[in-house]
Amino acid sequence: PLPLEEKLGPDVLVSVPADDKWFDLEVDDDVDPMSIVVSAEYNDRGWKYLGPKFEGKKTYQVKLVRLGYVRDLAEARTKADNMGCRLVEGQARESFKAKFPRPDGKGPVAFGGSEWQNPHGSPHVAYLGVLEGEWPSDFRWSGRGFHDGWRWLVVGK
Repeated sequence: PLPLEEKLGPDVLVSVPADDKWFDLEVDDDVDPMSIVVSAEYNDRGWKYLGPKFEGKKTYQVKLVRLGYVRDLAEARTKADNMGCRLVEGQARESFKAKFPRPDGKGPVAFGGSEWQNPHGSPHVAYLGVLEGEWPSDFRWSGRGFHDGWRWLVVGK
């Protein structure tokens, strides 16, 4: 039998690429950063975008990588930098989710190139979780450890 992707056609279902495989992802950095908060079903009152500022609509060559256990977002950024990459901004979360509507069951995907401060004052990073065949959009405290099952979306420097 044909794989599901071939039965439905490539426009209906696109599989999440394997780790360390480059692919194109269009990202609109002109979107309001608070729309990323709202897309995770949070009220944006009290949230603040910490940056950095990105502008424009671009198509990035990106890949998913595993960084192993990291203590916090700062360590994840250092590990990505040592690989010759930078973490892709959180504004890419919804583009990734639209391009790959079904998770592959291989772990959450973090978008650590930008941060938001929640109403309690803690910095957070955007990510996609995995729950019953869905990608719930969410945020995670940047100062918390990320186990080795996390994948990070990166772009070359």
